[in-house]
Amino acid sequence: MRIHLGANYQGYALGRELEARLTHAGHDVVWQGAPEYDDNDDYPLYCIRVGQAVVEDEDNGVTSRGVVIGGTGAAEAITTNKVNGARAVHAEQLDVVVDARAHADANILVLGAERVNAAHGNTLVDALVSEPFLRLLDDARRIVNTAEFENSGTIEGWMIEYTSGSSGTTK
Repeated sequence: MRIHLGANYQGYALGRELEARLTHAGHDVVWQGAPEYDDNDDYPLYCIRVGQAVVEDEDNGVTSRGVVIGGTGAAEAITTNKVNGARAVHAEQLDVVVDARAHADANILVLGAERVNAAHGNTLVDALVSEPFLRLLDDARRIVNTAEFENSGTIEGWMIEYTSGSSGTTK
């Protein structure tokens, strides 16, 4: 799998550790961060690069994921999700990553280097890479509705009817 990886100065060390491990595991890793540590760099550039690269790969039929690493990851998640088609999840817990992959088809994981060590980061990235999107009708509808709003500013498909139990009751 191709994995686009980017980090600002706060996440640089963790990003390079993840890059080495993912490369060793046989993934096609594309470093989207600064070529060397730069304590004056800024996260938006790397977030946007990773987001655009993952979306471009998806559009071209290439299976890929992205990982963005910053200080806490909060601002990086906001920025990454500004890329049309990016579905970035900011997570420090495994169950959140698994759920985001299974139900929201998350394609990018955002980590905070101040909150996640290398071992735990590896576990979270492994979940991003290995967990499948379940392709449930309700989940797919929500993704399509979100993408529609992202592209047009409206959700015409809001009238798609409730179909199964994952949404709760229809009352």
